[in-house]
Amino acid sequence: MSAPKLNYSDMPKSGWWNFLPKKSVKWIRLGRFDRPVGFWLLLLPGWWTIPLSNINLSECIKLMIIFFVGSVMMRAAGCTINDLWDKDIDRKIKRTKDRPIASGDITISGAIIFLLLILLISFFCLIQLNTNTWLIALASIPLVIIYPLAKKFTKWPQIILGLTFSWAVPTAWSAANQSWELGIFTMYFATVFWIIGYDTVYGCQDRKEDEIIGVKNSAISAQNFLTLFVGTMYFFSFTLLIFSGWKLNANLIWFLGVLITGIHFIVQINKIKNLDMYNPLTIFKSNVLVGLILTVSALGNYLELYKP
Repeated sequence: MSAPKLNYSDMPKSGWWNFLPKKSVKWIRLGRFDRPVGFWLLLLPGWWTIPLSNINLSECIKLMIIFFVGSVMMRAAGCTINDLWDKDIDRKIKRTKDRPIASGDITISGAIIFLLLILLISFFCLIQLNTNTWLIALASIPLVIIYPLAKKFTKWPQIILGLTFSWAVPTAWSAANQSWELGIFTMYFATVFWIIGYDTVYGCQDRKEDEIIGVKNSAISAQNFLTLFVGTMYFFSFTLLIFSGWKLNANLIWFLGVLITGIHFIVQINKIKNLDMYNPLTIFKSNVLVGLILTVSALGNYLELYKP
């Protein structure tokens, strides 16, 4: 059986944006609105946290809508900051050389104005929430700024990404519940380990080019024990998801969802063993399903079922 021809580019050639004015496409690409996987992965930890707080269903739905808009905007802001920092690196990598800033389609000043507009919309979402949530959300800004630089000073920048993307967990909990419990802290780290794992797989797309130009990431640092590393991250995530559900008094549907998630992790790990046969980008994207499974399982908390 011959290996399939792999296309590592994550920039789709066509989609709903083709029906919009041509001049708008570069802005859609800058904010990654054409690639929803990123905002789903940012959003879903917050989404599965909200129902576990035991607020009423109507308030839960309201918060999930606010977090949806906020996550789309913050992901766009994060991508813009990343592209501003990495414009010189992006020009040297085949997968990223056509990004709007790297290619010159968007100027630095234009990108900064776009960033400010995105942050303004994000701020509008934030002020719909309580004051404590404002402070927690704003505390993530240093991490958002530091991550693009992390690839230059640490071999494990995915740790910084994990700490950043997982911030949706304490932010969502604060928006829904003012009392803090051990389970929410372990849920945060369950998410951190999950993100380190899947983003290490994502980094395998550019591993050869990154080594040549000196960019650091866990896909390079762990390349001699990649399966073991990602498997360990997923194991820690799985274990902490179970523990967190127990501490947060989740019902059996949550634990069923975690079990299905564990099976999904095993499938991913088996594919990672054969990256010459499987596209790392496809494995990475499959983690949206993990987040959706956990979100549906958390929503099951509204059903009156046995809680261990």
